[in-house]
Amino acid sequence: TRPSMSVCLSARANPGSLPAQRVTRRGPTVRATRCSAASTSAASTSVEAMSPEQLKRNILRLGALTDRGQLLFPQKAYAPLDMYNANHKEEIVAAVEALAKTKEGKPLDPALLNGEWECVLATKQIFRSSPFFMAIQDAFGDATFGDSKSSEVFFRLHDLQVMSWGASTVGRVAQRINLENETLESDFDTILFRSTVIPILGWFKLLPTFGGRVVSFAERVKLDPESGRIDLELMKTRVERKEGIPEPPLFLPWFLDRDYPVNAVWRLLPWNKGRAPTATTYVKYVDEDFRVMVDRDGQYFVYCKVA
Repeated sequence: TRPSMSVCLSARANPGSLPAQRVTRRGPTVRATRCSAASTSAASTSVEAMSPEQLKRNILRLGALTDRGQLLFPQKAYAPLDMYNANHKEEIVAAVEALAKTKEGKPLDPALLNGEWECVLATKQIFRSSPFFMAIQDAFGDATFGDSKSSEVFFRLHDLQVMSWGASTVGRVAQRINLENETLESDFDTILFRSTVIPILGWFKLLPTFGGRVVSFAERVKLDPESGRIDLELMKTRVERKEGIPEPPLFLPWFLDRDYPVNAVWRLLPWNKGRAPTATTYVKYVDEDFRVMVDRDGQYFVYCKVA
């Protein structure tokens, strides 16, 4: 049994080890905003004095408060929730950076990365931990569309397409890494049309609920222990049946449990000019049961080891 596994099994903190929070329901909005800003500043200062175990518990607490970070997006596409819980992002970044400093300058032990990991917090859309979406992000690079990066516009449009009206729900997000075999498997469970009723008019479902597990397979996974850089190449994707999630109706089950050759198709697309779907990400922190990654845009993804 790993000595610090309890960190990922329980998000309870020792009294006094984490910054206290108080919700103020009275008084003007300006006063509430000032109190929130002061609380965030105090939290950023206090993390410097925390031990790695305390920092990990604090990060897990913030993940629970923000639905794995999915209530953190300060952009108009998510209005009127664009500022909901936004102050917690500063706390998350401060805690993650303080945790990374505890191993700063030390080379990574590649063996610690091997195993199965579940994503418990992300400062951007949680599905972007998949090599498929990482490859898209790297393909766009620093290109812009208007005032925003092209990759951000793509992910925002993807959100609007699949999550409008609560049409899609992302469940468990996990990765399996084997550096000896240079492989990485990433999956997320998705549920479509979880609730499609019209209140008051009736409680019958308008559309069937269904879904599955979307798996991406990457190979040629290379780690630089000094910098923490990981390079990988996306090979294929698959949509699998998942126990507990209903299968799609009509002819759609035919598409399940089949491999789709993303790598080959990607190279044929004219704008890719024969390039393979590659991606780069960085390990900011890793120990026996906790891992923090950062993508090319500085967004964090936090994982707990489950096997």
